[in-house]
Amino acid sequence: MNNLSISIFLLTTAFSNYVSAAEEPAVIKYIKQQGVTIAGTFETKAGIKGYAAKVQGRELSIYLTPDNQHALIGSLINAKGEDLGTAALQRLISAPQNNLAWQQLEQANWVADGKADAPRIIYTFTDPNCPFCHRLRQAAAPFIDKGQVQLRHVMVGILRQDSLAKAANILGAKDPAMALQQHIQRYEQGGSKIDNAAVAKGEAVILKNNVLMQQLGVAATPTSFYRDVNGDIQMIQGMPSATILAAMFGDL
Repeated sequence: MNNLSISIFLLTTAFSNYVSAAEEPAVIKYIKQQGVTIAGTFETKAGIKGYAAKVQGRELSIYLTPDNQHALIGSLINAKGEDLGTAALQRLISAPQNNLAWQQLEQANWVADGKADAPRIIYTFTDPNCPFCHRLRQAAAPFIDKGQVQLRHVMVGILRQDSLAKAANILGAKDPAMALQQHIQRYEQGGSKIDNAAVAKGEAVILKNNVLMQQLGVAATPTSFYRDVNGDIQMIQGMPSATILAAMFGDL
């Protein structure tokens, strides 16, 4: 086990020795009062109860000791180094959150990049000035060209002062898909020539996409949403690793 960092904080409360099984333990109430949201509970092979929680956009596991008096916050691992809370966090927090995000993205204003009947759909937040967005598009190119993948670019303008205008120039164009391709081809030269009419038409929509990005807790471009081999929706922030790219673009 290399570079494994486990932060466990012991929280205690002074209250009665008896807590009814139907009553929420006081230590859990205390944790919630600190701004932590509890999404659900789960059982572990270690014999202690777990809570799937979230605070400031970060997922975490909380474990209640058998006496209901104390809680451990952090990772609970077995002899193989497996985190006993990972699957529960995925099931209780990530999965519902990503499913809702997918529904919102379907209804968002995006630009299609690839064939409409492509078997794999990937939504990705794209800033026209984002070098990693461009690298992602380059990695996707062979799969797009073969008709296997359609990227749906949710255009945003957040990185530079002219990002908003460049994004609006694409989304406000008469043919956004063509405008996107022109921008991709001219990326190294700074993108396509700005059409003020297109910018005026697309600016409000880009601002709306910026808000959606914030609502979904997305902090970086590109951030991509895709279905894995099990049909579960996954979210990847930043430029995906080679392994993740293979999962995103690989065989269905």
